Amino acid sequence: MRRAISSPKEFFLAKDIKPKKGLGQSFIHDKNVLERISEIAELSKEDEVLEIGAGLGALTLFLGKRSRRVIAIEKDNRLIEKLRQNVSHLENVEIISGDALQIDFRELYRGNKIKVVSNLPYSISSPILFKLLEERDIFSLLVLMLQSEVGERINALPGSKRYGSTSVLIQTYMDVSVELRVPPEAFWPKPKVWSVVVKLIPLPMPRIYIPEEKLFKKIVKAAFSSRRKMLGNSLCVLFPKEKIKEILEKSGIDGKRRAETLSIEEFGKLAVSVL
Repeated sequence: MRRAISSPKEFFLAKDIKPKKGLGQSFIHDKNVLERISEIAELSKEDEVLEIGAGLGALTLFLGKRSRRVIAIEKDNRLIEKLRQNVSHLENVEIISGDALQIDFRELYRGNKIKVVSNLPYSISSPILFKLLEERDIFSLLVLMLQSEVGERINALPGSKRYGSTSVLIQTYMDVSVELRVPPEAFWPKPKVWSVVVKLIPLPMPRIYIPEEKLFKKIVKAAFSSRRKMLGNSLCVLFPKEKIKEILEKSGIDGKRRAETLSIEEFGKLAVSVL
C-alpha cells in the first residue's frame, strides 16, 4: 500500500521537480516545531483555523487533529493533489487552491473568529501581513512563522535598527510577541537564515486614538520613506511645507527628528494634528 505522506524532499525527487524560489518555498519537517506551533496557538476543538501556504500538509495535519475546522490555502498546483491525499482522512480540512493575496478572507468567516496559523511563504510575508492587518476584525489570533528579520521588524522598538513602518502599523493594532526561534535545519530546502514564530493578537481598539486610519498609514509610510531624512522633509510627499510646519507645531514634535525615533503615540499625534 502506497504511503499517503512523504517528506518534501522525497516528493520533489519522485516528481523530478524543484521548489519554486519565486514562491519562497521552504517546507517545515521538524515535528517538535510543529507541535510547539500548535501549542502556541492554543488550539481547541472549537477553533476555526486558516493556514496560508499549506505545502504538502505537515502543519495542516497538526491543525486538523486539534481544531474544528481548517481552511488550508496552497498556490502551487503541483502540490495540491498530494496535499489532498495527505489530509484526506480529516473531514474537517478544506483545501483551497489559489493565491492567498487574491482571496477574500471574509468569505471564509462564519461568525466565529478565525485563528491564522501558518508557515508563511517568505516571498509574500510582508504583503500577507498587511492583508491580515486590514482584515483583522475576523481574527482572534495569528501565529506565524516568518524570517527572523521580518519577525524582528514587527517587534522592534523606537530607536532600533529594525524599527520601521511595519513595526508601527502592526503594533498599533496588535499585541506582538516572538515565541520561538527556528533553525534552518528544521526546513527543506534549508533556508540561509533562521526563522521565528510570532504571536499576534488583534486589539479590540487601536493602541492609540486614530482619527482616520488611511491618513495614519499614509503618514507612517511617508515618514519612513527615506530613513536618512528628517521628519519635516519626509512629510513633503504628503503636505506642502506650510502645512507640515503647522502639523509639527500642533503635535509638539521636532521636525528635525527622524522617523525611527518617534513612538507610536507620537505618530498618532501627527495624524490628529493634520485635521
